Amino acid sequence: MGSGWYHVRVSKFVAETLRAFVPDLDHPYESGLVYPRVFTPRQCERIIALGRSLGAEDGRVGSGEGDYVEEEASRKARAAWIDAEDDSLWIFDKLTKVAQRANRVYGFDLLGFTEPAQFTIYDERGSFYDWHQDGLAGELAGRKLSIVVQLSDPDEYTGCDLELFNVVQELGADYAEDWRDEARGQGAVIVFPAFEYHRVTRLRSGTRYSLVSWIGGPPFR
Repeated sequence: MGSGWYHVRVSKFVAETLRAFVPDLDHPYESGLVYPRVFTPRQCERIIALGRSLGAEDGRVGSGEGDYVEEEASRKARAAWIDAEDDSLWIFDKLTKVAQRANRVYGFDLLGFTEPAQFTIYDERGSFYDWHQDGLAGELAGRKLSIVVQLSDPDEYTGCDLELFNVVQELGADYAEDWRDEARGQGAVIVFPAFEYHRVTRLRSGTRYSLVSWIGGPPFR
C-alpha cells in the first residue's frame, strides 16, 4: 500500500505499549514466533466475514519502489484490506499486545502499524506465495515485524502452509513439521522480522484465510 505511515485510529495504548517493552536479552533469537489460540474460532469467523464483505482482488507483489504488479509467477491469491474502523479496532488492539510480547525477543524500535491489515484468500487449487521478504527495501523498509493470523480451521484445507526459510532449511525436518502444525492452528498468531524469507506453499484443496499486518519503525541501520 502507499508510502508513508498508516495512522490507525486506535487507542494510545498502541504506541505506548510498543515503546514500553522490556527486552528479554536471555531469550535466543527465533526467526518466527507462534502464539496459539490468540483469537477464538468465533473471532476468526468474524474477521473472515468482514474480509469477505470488502471484495477481494488479485494479490499484488510490491517492488519496494512504489509500483505494484500482478505477479502470478510469484504469487497466486486474492486480498482485501481492513482499515482500523469501529468494527475492527479490537483486531488491532489484540495484535498490538502480541507485537509487544514478540518484541521482547527482537528488541526493535517500533512506532506502529504501517498500513491496513491484509485479508488474504487462498481458494483456488495451486494458490501460493513464493519465497519473499516483507521489508528492508524502498518504501517497505519501515516494516519491522510481520504478523500473520491463521483464520481457517486447519481441517478445511490441505497444503497452503506458511513456512519460514530458516525453519524449513536449517532447523531440521522434525522441528519444521512441528512448527508448521502449530502455525496451522486456528486463531494462532505468527510473528517474525519482516526481513525473514517466508512463503505459503501451494494449496491442494479447500480454502485458507489469513490476516497479515505489519508493525513499523525507523529503517534498520
